[in-house]
Amino acid sequence: MTVQSFISELPKKQKEIMTLLRLWILDLGPHVTEQVTNNVPTFYLNGALCYLSHDEDSVSLCFNRGYEFPKEYDFLESKGRKHVMSATFYGVTELDEHEDEVKEILNEAAALNGYLAKKRNK
Repeated sequence: MTVQSFISELPKKQKEIMTLLRLWILDLGPHVTEQVTNNVPTFYLNGALCYLSHDEDSVSLCFNRGYEFPKEYDFLESKGRKHVMSATFYGVTELDEHEDEVKEILNEAAALNGYLAKKRNK
């Protein structure tokens, strides 16, 4: 199953949020890849970048290495997890209000993965 087909099967609200987040993630560049892993849309760029999870009334954008971000972002939460940080959105309007911040975090995650990939390859 592709990420696009997975998203197309979701209820309207989650579909709208995930579609927009997916577009922003793919806008990071042509080397971003995606796949559905364990029923979760997952995105890769120089390693695991982020994934999208959902429940009946929201979608969470989860960063695999969120705890390593050099800057703190007010709306990212650990929810008791050691490594993953996430932002939860309940509607497209809320997501639009945070567009600049979400895109900044996506770029931060991509830069972190690029830095770590270069470090591994030395």
